Amino acid sequence: MNAAPLRVLIIGPTPPPFHGVATFIRDVLETPQHFEPFLLNSLDTSDRRDASNLGRWDAANISLGFSNLADMVSRLRRQEHALVYIPISQNIPAFLRDALFVLQARCFGARVVLHLHGGHFRTFFDHEAPGWFRVVARWILNQAAAVAVLSSDFKPIFEGLIPSERIHVVENGVSDLFSNCSDDVLLHNRPPHTLLYMSTISREKGFLDLIRALPRIRESLPSIRLRIAGSGTDIDALAEAHKVINRENLRDAVDFVGNVDGLAKRDFLLSGSLFCLPTRYRYEGQPLAILEAMSAGLPVLSTRHGAIASTIQDGVTGRLLAPDATPEEIADAVCAMLADPENLRAQRIAARTRYLDLFTLEQCHRRLTRVFNIATK
Repeated sequence: MNAAPLRVLIIGPTPPPFHGVATFIRDVLETPQHFEPFLLNSLDTSDRRDASNLGRWDAANISLGFSNLADMVSRLRRQEHALVYIPISQNIPAFLRDALFVLQARCFGARVVLHLHGGHFRTFFDHEAPGWFRVVARWILNQAAAVAVLSSDFKPIFEGLIPSERIHVVENGVSDLFSNCSDDVLLHNRPPHTLLYMSTISREKGFLDLIRALPRIRESLPSIRLRIAGSGTDIDALAEAHKVINRENLRDAVDFVGNVDGLAKRDFLLSGSLFCLPTRYRYEGQPLAILEAMSAGLPVLSTRHGAIASTIQDGVTGRLLAPDATPEEIADAVCAMLADPENLRAQRIAARTRYLDLFTLEQCHRRLTRVFNIATK
């Protein structure tokens, strides 16, 4: 007789609003066949307000947190779960909520898998958190049977906090929206001189620096265009962006297209020749947008920040700048990349190949399933 499948309770948000963790959780829940023989259940912790509410103390967040905890207790009472999966947060309010999830899981005999989707936790732990929090966090981390990080470069984040054998690398992965595209469409006949940005529209993600770089780029490439996909709540940065656009007469060069998903995302990623994400976002991990760009055969211009340096091969699949790169440095890098069509074509092929080798959704989920198996032993 076959043993009953082990149940895993997946705790975390789903879109909207769109951000990396929510998209990751959605992709897990939409492909349960990738996790056999485990049986996935979900507890959706989404706050449907915009992403500016993440990690904040307010009445709505506190109420939602207690509602989620009550729902979790009800689920664990009704059905036995071998594992509880929790994406761990990098700020005090959200981490304390996650800690309550961990304690509830352990009280009901479930093992816990924590997943860090960013790279800021150790800086936060060592330099920003008060002493009492460090004591609590260390104890909570040690309740986990396994902790997943996005890159081997992130393993030192938990050095000295949990045993090294419990730390596992689970690199991100994304769906292949381009499997039916011909090589001519995907790798060769791309619209020239069109830059693509797809992420949260915030100052730290670099969209404003890209707009500021356009006048310098136009000196060499008058036909340059920038297409921006995403949404955000950085009102000051948006206002500043429109001031630059009006002052520099860039209205015909910048196109805000809003959030894109599914076929709209596919069409957006086919509409450009170079993907740009000059991010210095504090909590940066391994941006799914970069992997989606690679899947589309787009060279990527980004920064040595988070897990990006282990994702993009500088000079092979794109170009990496310092996180504090100026608009002038961004402009010079864009011009250099677009001035060499043969090298750009080689980078397209290399980006698509690296995606297929490492960053498909199936490969990511296989890595996470392996961690589930280890955690249940």
